[in-house]
Amino acid sequence: MQKLLKYIVVVLVVGGMFQQDASAREKPHDRIYTVVVDRFLNADESNDVNVTDDETEPLPFGGDFRGIQENLEYIHDMGFDTLMLSPVFERSAEDYLGYDVESYGEIEESFGGAEGFQSLVDAAHEMDMKVVVDMPASAVEGYETLQDPELNQLQQEYYSEIGDVEFIDLSVPENQDAYREMAQSFVDEFGIDGLSMNVVQDGVDAREFMPEGVTTYGILGSEPVGAEGFDHVASESMRQDVAEAFSTTDKAIPSYPEDGQMLLADHWFTERFTMHAAGENMFPGTRIQQLTAYLYGYPGPISFQYGTEVALNGDTIPAVHRQMDLWTDQEVVDYIKQINTVFTQHKQLLGGEMTELKADGSGHYVVRYDTADIDFILNINDTSRTENFNVPLEADDRGKMMSGMLIGDKLRAAEGQDSYNAVLDREEAELYAITEETGLNNGYVYAGLIIFGGFGIFIWIVAKRRKPKEDM
Repeated sequence: MQKLLKYIVVVLVVGGMFQQDASAREKPHDRIYTVVVDRFLNADESNDVNVTDDETEPLPFGGDFRGIQENLEYIHDMGFDTLMLSPVFERSAEDYLGYDVESYGEIEESFGGAEGFQSLVDAAHEMDMKVVVDMPASAVEGYETLQDPELNQLQQEYYSEIGDVEFIDLSVPENQDAYREMAQSFVDEFGIDGLSMNVVQDGVDAREFMPEGVTTYGILGSEPVGAEGFDHVASESMRQDVAEAFSTTDKAIPSYPEDGQMLLADHWFTERFTMHAAGENMFPGTRIQQLTAYLYGYPGPISFQYGTEVALNGDTIPAVHRQMDLWTDQEVVDYIKQINTVFTQHKQLLGGEMTELKADGSGHYVVRYDTADIDFILNINDTSRTENFNVPLEADDRGKMMSGMLIGDKLRAAEGQDSYNAVLDREEAELYAITEETGLNNGYVYAGLIIFGGFGIFIWIVAKRRKPKEDM
């Protein structure tokens, strides 16, 4: 009976700890998984139009809303709480990406139509995932057109393949009003959470043409383009810095921005991140793991393109939009899931005060997150050698330990020392929680106690029930 009481106490205490942390675990920043609808999975062949099996052809592969919906759990398990889709509007029959818009008032039937789209949005919401849709600036009848759009190389390749597409001049007030009304109607009808835009016009202000009540993201595909009014912007210069930093070892890792911009290594109008690793003759899986650790540690929105986790490659249209392969590179997917598990258990770190401890251009990056309850250290060693770093002790750190949650290191400051000595092998990342010596703040310990406690209760009950029969 005393053992049973002990198990019950453990379960209640640990359960109470989880309950106290519930509010801290609300994700303060979007973790976005971007999907080219046509390239993810063809789950309904009945709606196929102009579908090809030739990956060198810029024609549809038949991907649809149902294919994404059937794999929401896969996306969610990697830690993504936001789904960003390529354009979903009625498009020309030979356009796989969705920017050759024929009608903003209709959802593309070959994707599953309005019913299939609503089903995907509802299913995502049931999993507490948000849905963002990329809004084209492609002109249809009634819009005044832009004379000189700013297009990067891949955009030029894409638009030359699909034909003569004109763009809406979003500086014209009449265009702004019409576009906002259209976008607002779309958001209201389907319950969309956010809108993104690959901006092709310099100097636009999203507040003049985007609807209210949704989060907006501006993706700047080339350096001449600047934009205002978006909730979050992804700059091309920062994207290039991130991609190049993790292409190989011993390169400067960019400091985390403080302006709330969106971090990403690629999107559907850039070369694939894997191209950078391949160009450096580096193993893509390790490069993706290091990139993931960096992105997940950023206290701001991040974007992760479909297929990055399985090392999809390419740098031209349509090679950058290869068919998704859900059954390769399971090791990398498992690593991303592990990182998600750790960061999910300690979401409060993304809402804390962040201090950069090391960013010297060598490929070794260390930051500290101070929160109201537990403090954390993210240590990314993206060099070609083992690195050690002395993490300075703050006043509240005395008598505590650094408990690693990705690799499992346990570090203690020696008597009289004023720092923890963190040693990390090449191309590894570790997230430490600074905890009491008991280490009970580690989520894995909590989970283990609950599991083994419950199992102990089960064994005790079975034994009690069998005892009278054995005594007979």
